[in-house]
Amino acid sequence: MQDQDNRELATECSQVDPYILHLQKCLSNIHKVIQKTNDILCSISHPSVCSEVLLSSRGTDYISEVLEVYRISKRIEGGMKTLHLDYDSLQLALRDIELSWNNLQAFLSLCPCVLQMLPPPSSLDYKVKGTSSDPVCCLKRCCGVCLLEEEPLGGESVDNMLMHGGHLYHPSCANFWLNCIDSNLPVLSCHKNCCLYAPS
Repeated sequence: MQDQDNRELATECSQVDPYILHLQKCLSNIHKVIQKTNDILCSISHPSVCSEVLLSSRGTDYISEVLEVYRISKRIEGGMKTLHLDYDSLQLALRDIELSWNNLQAFLSLCPCVLQMLPPPSSLDYKVKGTSSDPVCCLKRCCGVCLLEEEPLGGESVDNMLMHGGHLYHPSCANFWLNCIDSNLPVLSCHKNCCLYAPS
């Protein structure tokens, strides 16, 4: 029933703005990845076994990959600010991701050395330059998955982004999309509020 409601809401929002369906698809799959990790760790009955799993090389690599997926949700949050997309459905999806992430961190607290691998929350704050009255930046300067142009200090710059089919993508965003959503990278047209938008 909830999946049907989500699909109906996604369809309704996509009629308002085609970017909404794209972002909902991303956030929904991010939530699935993090929730699946929670489910896996929750199924381990003994804390000592959970610690052993987390401390193994495969376990730490897996947590690092999940962290990258969570990082994409924070980029999307920044991309939403860039494009001035403030929809309740997207905010609810971000909230669900935060709840699942907080639950995951509770499991990671069983292994302080694994918990220390996580970056401080401030480093995941993808702030966008400018104000809400500024024109929306052109998608040609944004990642085609998270829709974010600006990066935090020490983050991936445009120089580190991949160019594919005339569109930019963060490597981790592209990897997530290809492995968790679709075998083809997304190609969105410029937003109607883009500063360089010229309708055909």
